[in-house]
Amino acid sequence: MSDLQYLLDQDVQEILTPAQREAVALVIKHGSGRKAANAAGKDQSVLNRTIRRAKAAAATKKGFQPSADLLHKTAAGMNVTGISTSYKPDGSVNQQWVKQAPEKENDQEKKLREFVDGLLEEVSGKYKPLPHKKKNIKDRLNVYCIGDHHLGMYSYKPETGSNYDVNIAENLLEQSFESLIARSEDAEAGLFLNMGDFLHTDSESGNTTAGTPQDTDGRYGRTVRHAAQLMQNMIARLLKKHKQVFVINVRGNHDKNASFFLNEIMRAYFSKEPRITVICNQAKFIPFVWGKTFILTHHGDGINAQKMHEVASRDFREQWGACPFTYGYVAHFHHKTVVEIGGITIEQWGVLCATDAYHASKGYGASRTMTCVTHDKMFGEVSRVTFNAAMADLSEH
Repeated sequence: MSDLQYLLDQDVQEILTPAQREAVALVIKHGSGRKAANAAGKDQSVLNRTIRRAKAAAATKKGFQPSADLLHKTAAGMNVTGISTSYKPDGSVNQQWVKQAPEKENDQEKKLREFVDGLLEEVSGKYKPLPHKKKNIKDRLNVYCIGDHHLGMYSYKPETGSNYDVNIAENLLEQSFESLIARSEDAEAGLFLNMGDFLHTDSESGNTTAGTPQDTDGRYGRTVRHAAQLMQNMIARLLKKHKQVFVINVRGNHDKNASFFLNEIMRAYFSKEPRITVICNQAKFIPFVWGKTFILTHHGDGINAQKMHEVASRDFREQWGACPFTYGYVAHFHHKTVVEIGGITIEQWGVLCATDAYHASKGYGASRTMTCVTHDKMFGEVSRVTFNAAMADLSEH
């Protein structure tokens, strides 16, 4: 039995995802990951990663990987907790003990990672690059600033003043983008700037990353799928207007893990589109430079204007020194403020989402807006347009 043929075993096939089963069959058929990727039009690195996950699933869940002397499979619904193997003098297996335990459901981050891995396998190689035919204004950049959108939050109008759920959140952001795209300048480039907390929670338990319980709408897996599809659609829509599109997904305090995984989904989905650049979001502070404009982004949790100034001037000295137009973009508090301090203008962006029950009961609330800011490479900010949630048609919701 070859190092891949064993993955065709019926017991192993039951625990693999459809994408993993497809990848195994492709590599066995074509003889190598490179040939399989070329034949199927897939990204080789994603295909290889899918094969590695299939092997890991067989080893950790079924205790089965003949090339590593793992020869005894676990029962259905059981995971491996330990394996002991004794060998004969000639190196062959003498005896093997496989310890098993029921699958645990409390590892939320691991489950989220496995779910997103499945989405990565599904979207990889699916997007086909589009030619750009629109005439744009050279040296201009439109920044589409998405404040905390809290997709997955549930809000009930009699309790909070507004209804809000996954469908409303999707509809609201789509209408906002269409309006801002139509009314903003035909800039050469667009920046999709998700300022964090795009998702309301970070686990199936309905909690934030820190474990704070939230009011949620429906199943978490459905919310993540809707978030990924919504983000794909918005970014693809920007390609119709702009020659080049950049993507920044800032990591919030509600969705620190999920925002990282969403970024990886966008990287996989648009991997073959040369006009899209998805920027790494492993750090909380993410810099962006457009000509003489320097924008430092952060969700806004745990910092203030003074701290943004310190970080920009200390940790990003090269950008700070080269750019006379310096901005700090944050969100988090759901209302707009602008502070100019020591050469940097720090703007806290508004949000489109409604207020949840907890904050409504405490008297919190603010105008619900999204803004597109246009920057010029030579002159910094030159214009902006705003969409107010009151402009949206939510009559069906």
